[in-house]
Amino acid sequence: METVDIIIKQITNKTMTYKVLREVTPFSLSEIKSRIEKHEPVMSANDLKLDELKKIREAIKKLNNLGTKVIIKDVTGEITLEILNNIITSYEGIARDTEELDELMFSDEE
Repeated sequence: METVDIIIKQITNKTMTYKVLREVTPFSLSEIKSRIEKHEPVMSANDLKLDELKKIREAIKKLNNLGTKVIIKDVTGEITLEILNNIITSYEGIARDTEELDELMFSDEE
């Protein structure tokens, strides 16, 4: 399984950053602090699961709004939020196309 990971680069507001991370991850506060200190991912998502990628994107937006700087990594290395948005948009388009094809296939059966 390939993943998209969030690594914390810089924190401006520690209290609020920890609060957000506690809300969006299953980790304890001590585990979050440890992962940040070791530059390990604080959040990961399967890169083929649209709902997980959307959760990652929302977490990144919340953290960015607090002034927290994050690194987003996938199998190719470091990526930008714009690239993550493009991946999500592509998957959403594929899902729409699949639904339309399903509707066409099943409407022919009637």
